[in-house]
Amino acid sequence: MTDVRWTSFDLIFFDCDSTLSAIEGIDELARFKGKEWRVGVLTEKAMNGDLDLSEVYGKRLQAIRPTRGQLKAIEDRYWETIVPDAEAVIVALRALGKQVFIVSGGLAEPVRGFGKRLGVPPENIRAVELEYNELSGEWWRYHQPDTRHRQTYLDYNEGPLTVSSGKPAIIQGLAAGKHGRKLMIGDGASDLAARPVVDLFIGFGGVVAREKVIQGADVFIHINSLAPVLPLAAGPAGYARAVGTPHQALFDKGLQLAKDNGITIKGDDLHTAFWKAFEGL
Repeated sequence: MTDVRWTSFDLIFFDCDSTLSAIEGIDELARFKGKEWRVGVLTEKAMNGDLDLSEVYGKRLQAIRPTRGQLKAIEDRYWETIVPDAEAVIVALRALGKQVFIVSGGLAEPVRGFGKRLGVPPENIRAVELEYNELSGEWWRYHQPDTRHRQTYLDYNEGPLTVSSGKPAIIQGLAAGKHGRKLMIGDGASDLAARPVVDLFIGFGGVVAREKVIQGADVFIHINSLAPVLPLAAGPAGYARAVGTPHQALFDKGLQLAKDNGITIKGDDLHTAFWKAFEGL
């Protein structure tokens, strides 16, 4: 960002695991199978940037072999462990005319279900699709509850979200043909990889603070709340539109958390521009 004025962002991209929700969905699946430690170590290495995601994705799924029923349980766990102010921030951003997206290396079914609960349109959500064993000749049983629990994982679809450097391509694809400035928020190394294709990258450390992300982010949120995202994304123009609406209190909360050292803004120009924009509030 080169100008010294803090303006708003129009396309807002969220990671899911450890950003919108306090869990890593695949680690929760591993817990169901008693393999939490083995899978968790691989997840942590990938998120910290010590291993490429491609090296661990298949290994984790082979260890777990989840069923559709277990994926539904992960959707519920996402909702139960939602990060404070996540839903309210997304509602406010959409009310202000922002386009909100979720780009996740998590599994598509639970991420889509969670995103739907948050009000994010399905076409704005990208995650990793799984393939399942099919009930040959018994297609009518596909959606029955007992079927959901018996269908087991067969394979996953390799693509940009199963490698650590893949999110930039997904973001560029989602943003194609759409006008406006782009902002990404996430906790892991695969999120930080998107920094070159967005106008602002916000690292989120409210669940897990990763050193590589702390060092590489334009802005880093240290506290377990997404409220600061609202003033960061919507800027003073968004605040002016929110005055007198139910969203003003969330703006005020986000600014107060920022003032209380809940965020770090890198670079004197960026830091000065943000606080100058909200002078007097």
